Amino acid sequence: MQNKVMFDLIDECGKDLQSLGYTITKLDRYGVSFGTLSVDDEEKSRCLGMKIGDYFILNAPKLYDYGIDCQSYIAGILSKKLASFLKDLKIRRKDKVLIIGLGNPDIMADRLGKEVFDNITIDALSKSNNIFKFCPNIYFSTGIETVDLVEMIVKCMYIDYCIIIDSLTTSELSRLGTSFQITTSGMTPGSGVLRFNRAIDSASMGVPCLSIGVPFMVFASDLKKDSPEDLILSPKDIRQNVEVASLIIASAINEVLS
Repeated sequence: MQNKVMFDLIDECGKDLQSLGYTITKLDRYGVSFGTLSVDDEEKSRCLGMKIGDYFILNAPKLYDYGIDCQSYIAGILSKKLASFLKDLKIRRKDKVLIIGLGNPDIMADRLGKEVFDNITIDALSKSNNIFKFCPNIYFSTGIETVDLVEMIVKCMYIDYCIIIDSLTTSELSRLGTSFQITTSGMTPGSGVLRFNRAIDSASMGVPCLSIGVPFMVFASDLKKDSPEDLILSPKDIRQNVEVASLIIASAINEVLS
């Protein structure tokens, strides 16, 4: 297996982010904080090992200690940031959006995309409906690269922009299910498990591509150096945690698109 050369979370890249413009804001409720960084040139991209784009990451270490009020609070923050990204990208309310739920729906730690997909509200019978959603499953189940499937839909349906959801990996057990990252850099299917395919991004799709991810997997080798590199761990309460995170993300998306 190839070595891990990418980091899913911007603040785990091991670099001095503040010297590159990374800012952290601590909020006054539920221990929530968020960070922002613009990776705006090739030099910065190479330095960080992250693709060019704007990054926003919300950390809620006590998310599962609180109830629905905390979940609604986080959804509200994500909704506002998502709306801000869309405004910066000059996305109009009437533009066609394709919401893509990535991952393997048969594995709970990789099921975030499918859970969000299930909770996105669309009006399929309305002629004015401009919200479409797609859950492509994984290459080993379909034999078709996800990026090719998405590209066909984008071109065939004249999609204006994409929102991609997927589970991520982290190097910290405490961050499993508690960090929410939004970026304009798109998403690479399979990168979390070291299968680096073509990215679903503005370059490959020809339209803006935002991604939203939450880490639900950690490599055992990140915790103990002599562990097998391909062993991936997930939280004990994985089902409940994925359900909570998916409802938060779907609520934020539905709020922005409604």
